[in-house]
Amino acid sequence: MTEPLHTCAHPDEQFPDWARDFARASAAEQRLELEIGPGRGGFALDHAAAHPELDLVAIETRRSDVEEIREKAHKRGLTNLLVFQGDAKLLVPRFFRPGALAEVHVQFPDPWWKKRHQKRRMVDVELAVQLRSLLRAGGTVDFRTDVPAYARAAVESWEAAGFQNLDGPGALWSGAPEVLSTRERRYAVTGQPVFRARFASPGPVEPGIAERAAALSAEGKSGREWRDVRRK
Repeated sequence: MTEPLHTCAHPDEQFPDWARDFARASAAEQRLELEIGPGRGGFALDHAAAHPELDLVAIETRRSDVEEIREKAHKRGLTNLLVFQGDAKLLVPRFFRPGALAEVHVQFPDPWWKKRHQKRRMVDVELAVQLRSLLRAGGTVDFRTDVPAYARAAVESWEAAGFQNLDGPGALWSGAPEVLSTRERRYAVTGQPVFRARFASPGPVEPGIAERAAALSAEGKSGREWRDVRRK
């Protein structure tokens, strides 16, 4: 198993130097992407392999999955993928400076079905606003889920945070992604639907957007119980 070069900034740095860690000439020439919750890494590994010109940082909570992805990346000779264990909501603001990211991938986050667990859901307005501040102008979000209610809630959250829905307000993407996750490849056989959406950041976050976004989404977050059934 190969360990990442750095898990935090050096003492004299505010943020990690990703250009250095990925052996790129400069940050200006680097296309830096983030995947939150890669699971066992099916998408992360294939995406990094298909695009050696980009650098992908993945954050996963399960240590066993992190170790598995690192081992597979090492075996495949992927030097443009680094995987870290931890809570993305805590690590992301410590990992990336504003405007550093070109794309963010959030695929099949845990729906946390029970009402009392709603606060644990990954995608909410707070995260959307945070990611918008870290994406460069025109930077994109790739969101995928197999839970219809999560798709609706996520679209509301991204749009409330000021993201442009690339397929129109409130719309899901009907196209097919270049790289499928392991789950999507399985669903292609079983027929389980996948709900995808794409968003673009219009640029720096304007003052007060977090408060306005929270107010816009408050009704949708107040006690809704998701009753969608996700097939395994």
